[in-house]
Amino acid sequence: MNDVNRRKEKEMPRKDRPNILVFLMDTQPVRNIGCYGYSKNTTPNIDKIAEEGAVYENHFGTGSWTVPSHASLFTGEYQSGHGVGVQFEFMPDDYPTMPEILERAGYQTVAFSNNSWVNQDETNIARGWRDFTLVKRPKRQNVQVGPEDDFILDTNEDSGSLSTVKLVEEWLEKKWDRDKPFAMFINCIEPHLRVWAPQPFRDQFLTDGVTDEKAREVNQDVFAERMGFVNRPGGHMTPEDWEILKMLYDGETACLDNRIGLLYNYLKQNGILDKTFLIITSDHGDLLDRVGMMGHHLSLFDDLIHIPLIMRYPSVVPKNKCIKHLVQNCDLLPTLIDFLGIDDDIAKEEIQGVSLVPTWDDHPVREFIIAEYMKPLQTIERALRRNVNFDYRPWLRRIKVLRTLDYKYHWYSDGQDMLFDINKEPGERNNIIDKNPEQALKMKAILEKFLISLKKRDYGDKMRNSRFRNVRWDNVDKLKAWGIYREITQVDK
Repeated sequence: MNDVNRRKEKEMPRKDRPNILVFLMDTQPVRNIGCYGYSKNTTPNIDKIAEEGAVYENHFGTGSWTVPSHASLFTGEYQSGHGVGVQFEFMPDDYPTMPEILERAGYQTVAFSNNSWVNQDETNIARGWRDFTLVKRPKRQNVQVGPEDDFILDTNEDSGSLSTVKLVEEWLEKKWDRDKPFAMFINCIEPHLRVWAPQPFRDQFLTDGVTDEKAREVNQDVFAERMGFVNRPGGHMTPEDWEILKMLYDGETACLDNRIGLLYNYLKQNGILDKTFLIITSDHGDLLDRVGMMGHHLSLFDDLIHIPLIMRYPSVVPKNKCIKHLVQNCDLLPTLIDFLGIDDDIAKEEIQGVSLVPTWDDHPVREFIIAEYMKPLQTIERALRRNVNFDYRPWLRRIKVLRTLDYKYHWYSDGQDMLFDINKEPGERNNIIDKNPEQALKMKAILEKFLISLKKRDYGDKMRNSRFRNVRWDNVDKLKAWGIYREITQVDK
C-alpha cells in the first residue's frame, strides 16, 4: 500500500491535524524565483523551503488578476464556477469558502491582507476568515497604492510585508487558542506595481550604470503603456525600460523573500514550523515586455498565469522534490480537504478542482489546465478616465485558454485565436494556429466540452466602488448605453 492510500484510509483525528499557513506573494510569477531556475539570488529563503518540500513546476492560476484568482483559491472553483472577475468584482455568499470549511473542521482561522481587493468589505473576497486584518502602512495609507502615488518612492518603506510579519507573530503569541490548529492566510503585495523596494534590496539588482534617478524615469503606469502615451518615441516603453523594470521587480521579490525568511525563522524557533503545512504561492504575474501590454489584464499568457506553488510539511509532502504534473490554484482547497479527511458534503458538491495528494507519490491528476478572462469592464472604465474618446472595442473580448504540457490554445471571443507550441517556444510569441489548425480545433473541442460540464454562475455586471479606485459612474452609463454593462434583474415567472 502506497503512502497516499495509507493517508486516505483513515480520517485524520482533529487533534493531529496540522496548522495551515498559505503565504501568497501578490503578483509573483515563477519568472524570477531561484527554485524555478532563475540565475539571480532573489529568493534564498524560498529556495531553502523548497529544498525541504515540493516545488510544483507547472502550477497555473485560473485567471490573470487578484479577484478571480483569490476566489478560485478560496473556493476550489474556476471563474465560470464562482462567477467572480473583471466584470463582477464581488464574491457572493452562495457557496462555501476555505476558511468556512476549515472552521467547521475545528480550525481557528485568521487572515492578513496587504491588498485592498482581498477584503471583507464590499468585495467579500476574504469572506469567512474569522479574524481578518487589512494591513496598513505607517500614517494609515492604503497598502495598495497606484502609479500616481509617490509614497513608495519618497520613503524607504516596503509595501507592508515587514509589519505583516510582526502582526502574525503578535497574533500567534496573543490570540492563538493552542487547543486548536490555526488556518492562516497571508497576502503580501510585493512585487505588485509600483515596484520600488526599500534598501538594501533595490540596489542589489540595479546593474552598473542604472541609478535611482534613471530607474525613476521608467514608466510604471500600466495605462500609459496600454494606451500608448508613455514619454518615449512612439508612446511605448523601450527594451531598456523593460529590463530596468525587471531589475526593480527582482528587488521587490528579494524584499518579500526576506520577510518570508523572518517568518520561517520565527516559526522554527517557536516549535511551530514542523507542525504547520506551509504553502507558498501567488495569484498571478505581470506582463513586462510586450508592447502595448502591461500589468495583469487583457490576456492570459503564461507570464500571468504560471505561478509558484511550494509545499512543506515533513514526513507527508516529499522533500526536495520537483513535481512536473499540471496543477492549478483551484486544486489547493480540495487538496486540504482530501489530506485532512474533512467530510463536508456542501464543499464537495461545489468544488471543481482536484486533490493534489496523488502528486506527492508522482501520480498526475489532470491532463490540462484552463484559465479565463471576463469582459474587461474595470479596465475599460479606467481607460475612459484618461481619454473619454478612447476606442476600447479592441479590448472588449473574453478569453479562455486550455494548456497542456505541449500546447496552449487561446480562444478569443472576437475570433483572434492563437496556438503555441510550448515545448519549442514557451514564450508564446510565435502563433502557429495557421500552421496547425487541426491541433487548435482539437483543443477548442476539449475546452468547450469541459466548460459545458461545469456548474456555472453569471451574476451580470457589477463594479466595486472603493475609496481607492472610485468608479466614474458616468462612464458606466456610457457602457450601459451601448449594451456593454448588464444589470441582471430577477423576473418572477
